[in-house]
Amino acid sequence: MSDDEVFQELRSICAKILSVDPAVITRDADLREELEADSLDMAELAAATEDRFALVVDLETAKAARTLQDVVMLVRAAG
Repeated sequence: MSDDEVFQELRSICAKILSVDPAVITRDADLREELEADSLDMAELAAATEDRFALVVDLETAKAARTLQDVVMLVRAAG
């Protein structure tokens, strides 16, 4: 799966969890500041990412993710 395919999947997941229009979700959008994700949203995003990509996300590493591009890189590194 390419970076763009991973990004598109993650954007869809984020849009659903955060109840935002996928069009506003860019690779560099700050999940907490721009998309207003709180700690519960971030935990839900981590769980959904694990389920979708069949991987385990380290909680401390997940906490460090600020943008969707950071999450793409986590998925690619784990896969």
